[in-house]
Amino acid sequence: MAVWELSTEYKKNAIEVQLWYKDGVTIKRIEGYRWGTFYCESDERPDIDLRNEGDGYELADYDWELDSLDDGCWADWEFPDSMSEEERTKIEEAWDNEWYEGMEALGWSNDDTEYWFQGPLKLVNKDTGEEFSVLDADGNIKPEEDAISQEELEAGLEELKREFEELMAAEEEPTLTNWFPSDVNPVREGRYQVNDSKNPHWPFPTYAEWDGKKWSDASIEQWRGLAEDPNK
Repeated sequence: MAVWELSTEYKKNAIEVQLWYKDGVTIKRIEGYRWGTFYCESDERPDIDLRNEGDGYELADYDWELDSLDDGCWADWEFPDSMSEEERTKIEEAWDNEWYEGMEALGWSNDDTEYWFQGPLKLVNKDTGEEFSVLDADGNIKPEEDAISQEELEAGLEELKREFEELMAAEEEPTLTNWFPSDVNPVREGRYQVNDSKNPHWPFPTYAEWDGKKWSDASIEQWRGLAEDPNK
């Protein structure tokens, strides 16, 4: 099983969100770091959009394990609107003075923590050293390659199927003779559609050659051919 390392490409894009709970109320302590690194073990390459546009990537799948969050550079709190300024100040002072111990002394419990990466990401297979990145040599995001979506592919296949069916319907089917038993020989040499004893339930046409004296396959039970000479 390979070890995979995921990290941010740009500074100040690793975020830790601490969720604190008390009496049905939830508050968040959000801290930003210049760099962040996580790792996981997987037989397959983790399926991650390394461009990481939009709201960012939460490290909640693939059993990501925290390796490092380096150089904290900003922090903020998110409080519910119903919380008073006095209570907010008390929480902030408890954290500034005693961190986790101060929060727990006020009755708050940090039961969950989320980790988010913003901006482009780099994925490394630590076993092989292979790196996956969306940045060019100058550190700029590469233009996204043109790619057909699954919906476009399915629509295109349906269109091809429809065109093929129309083409087949437009072609005039040749007129065939009735089925003849194998003891009745064809008048002309050539290729004939046959039924044989080897594959009695085969759903597709089967063919054999008549050389004027014998069939190319001894298992033929019935045959039929063109009702008219195609050279006329």
